[in-house]
Amino acid sequence: MSNFVYNVPVKVYFGQDQLGNLGAELKNFGKRVLLVYGGGSIKRTGALR
Repeated sequence: MSNFVYNVPVKVYFGQDQLGNLGAELKNFGKRVLLVYGGGSIKRTGALR
């Protein structure tokens, strides 16, 4: 097996109206990000526009 480093920093927002923080948080990563989701919740909640 090859050597590797797997770094997964996590910031979790809990509570009502936390999707309002998504835009500001994503700006920290540049103009292109990969959002991984399932079940259609990202569309249903309005996080993906």
